[in-house]
Amino acid sequence: MAKTALNKQSYIDAALALISEEGFDKVSMRNVAAKLGVSAMAMYKHFPNKEALLSSALDDFIGRANVLPDADMDWDQWLVECATRMFMALSEIDWVPLLGALRPGEQAAMVSDQFIAKLRRAGFSAGQATDAYFAVIQSVIGAACLQVSLRIEKHATKNVDGVKVQNSRLQIECSLELLIAALRLQLNE
Repeated sequence: MAKTALNKQSYIDAALALISEEGFDKVSMRNVAAKLGVSAMAMYKHFPNKEALLSSALDDFIGRANVLPDADMDWDQWLVECATRMFMALSEIDWVPLLGALRPGEQAAMVSDQFIAKLRRAGFSAGQATDAYFAVIQSVIGAACLQVSLRIEKHATKNVDGVKVQNSRLQIECSLELLIAALRLQLNE
C-alpha cells in the first residue's frame, strides 16, 4: 500500500462515504483505510478504535447536517424547523442503531445547548427547556426509525387494523404539533 500522510478529517470523510455507500456493517478500520489506500495501522494515530472513529464521524455528520435554523425565528417555528432538519438528517443515513452506543461529541453538545438556550430565551425554565429537548429528540428518533423501516419494507403507507398509517414525515409533523401545543400551555402557566 502507498504510504500517504492523512489527517483525522480524511479518515472521517472516508468513514462517512463508506457508511453512505455500504452501511455501518462495512465500516471497519481496515475498510476505511483501504478506501484511502493506506494501512489500517495509520488510522490508530487518530482513533484508538472503530467506536472512536464512528463517534467522530457522527459528530462531523451532525455539524454538516445544519440542523439549527435562523435564530431570529419565533421559538415554536424554530423548534419545528430544527426537529424537521434533525429528522431529515437521520432519515438520510440511519444513525439510530448507533446513537446509544456512541459518545456524543462537540457538535451534538452545541445543538443541545442551542436548543435549550432558544427555549430559555422564550421564557421556559431550564427544566422545561431540557424536557422539551428530550421530547423532541425522542419524537425525531422514533419517526426516523419508522422512516427507515418503511423504506426497508418498501411501503410508503400501511393499513393497521383498517387505519391507514401516514408516512413518517407526516408523523413527525403531528408529533411536533402536539409537543408545541403542550409547550405553549407550559409557557402560559
